[in-house]
Amino acid sequence: MKVIINTLKTIFLLTIFSSSLAEVQEVDSLQYDDENHVSIVSPTDPELKWQKYLLEKGIQEGANERSDGTVFFISYGASIVSKPLDDKGWMGSRTLAYTQAVLDAKSTMAEFLSVELQSNRSLLLESFGNEAAPPLVEAMQKPLSIMDKASKLTGLALDNEIKKFDADWDGTNKTDTERDVRLADQRSLITLDLSSKSRAFLQGTTPIFTAEGPDDEGQYTVVVGIVWSPRSTLVAESIYNPTVAPPRGPKKLLSVQDRLNALSDEELAGSLGLRIWWDQDGLPVIISFGQVSGKGNKTLAKKNSTSIAFLQVTQFISEQIESENFYAANQDTRYYEDGSYEAFDDGKFQSAIRGGSKLVLVQGLGTIHYKKIYHPITNKKIVVNVMAWSPASNKLARKLKSLSDDQETKMDATKGGKVFVGSKESESSDDISGGKVATTGLEGVSSDPDDF
Repeated sequence: MKVIINTLKTIFLLTIFSSSLAEVQEVDSLQYDDENHVSIVSPTDPELKWQKYLLEKGIQEGANERSDGTVFFISYGASIVSKPLDDKGWMGSRTLAYTQAVLDAKSTMAEFLSVELQSNRSLLLESFGNEAAPPLVEAMQKPLSIMDKASKLTGLALDNEIKKFDADWDGTNKTDTERDVRLADQRSLITLDLSSKSRAFLQGTTPIFTAEGPDDEGQYTVVVGIVWSPRSTLVAESIYNPTVAPPRGPKKLLSVQDRLNALSDEELAGSLGLRIWWDQDGLPVIISFGQVSGKGNKTLAKKNSTSIAFLQVTQFISEQIESENFYAANQDTRYYEDGSYEAFDDGKFQSAIRGGSKLVLVQGLGTIHYKKIYHPITNKKIVVNVMAWSPASNKLARKLKSLSDDQETKMDATKGGKVFVGSKESESSDDISGGKVATTGLEGVSSDPDDF
């Protein structure tokens, strides 16, 4: 029997070891393997989805260390979509909720890297006699009778004392007994002030998880998980600096375009922000998802979604996060003559998070996937504009930009052709080909590849 028990223990330990090894290998490729990046839209609690994702990947919030000593940092943020599902401004509110969640997550990263802290606290103890001083009696109106004066002044004196602690107190039709109950014999005042400041240049931070849906209280919530690592900064730097070679990643069997085409409408709807994907040669491809409402003007939808995608690229390349928190706890406790006491909370918390990107030159960023779909939960028509940057598109854009600049220089040098006035002009050809008009729609003229 003992041999059987030991054998079972050995099998159990081997199972744990093999599982841990698999998790380490999976974590090592998390930053760069798009198949591990999750986008979920479902009518379940998105924060529970985030916890499940962490558990399945064997990672944790905060710093994670790989076996080779390198580290990556994981954080998450959550925000409620303020607009109701049937509101026409829901898509805009959802975008802002995503932004708030990302800022929250990035501020956590900045505070981990470096934070300045300062605090103060104090305790004040007092006791009161609650007896009116004679000068207060002499200051009242003289026409009152002695008895009326004494009674009236007692009430006013008590009212004045009460109002020191309760600005809303009204002594009208109150007896002195009722006033006595409100008077404090003793007081304790404790205060605590805390301030924190953090600032970090979080280049190369990307979402690895986005989920949305009703939380445990039924409020529609957006949850975003993000990751930052020293290696991802090289990808970000290679976008604007052609002298920096981008790091290599896993070679994919399918092209980025094929993988985008294979995404379901639900996956597209749930994909917010920017990702690092890899192409068939193992080179990084930056994928930025821009989403807006699909109603109304089509050009506005295209421009608006493009702007969102552009914004996310600048944030990936060069966003600096500044976070300031102020916490003031203030509890004033009053002890009354009848033995009762009350505590008054005058605390306050304020958090300010600012993210700013530097001016950067990006070449080769363009739309590679554009689709109109219906959001699976709200059934609203939306536009998904997927923009991409790659070393290949960057190289091509730089060449074309150089060609464009050269042509502009030539045109300026010839003053738009005026220097050739009087020269022999080439004869133009009148041979113009045409086509038949389609009856099922209209299509403009197009060019063959040989023409450009």
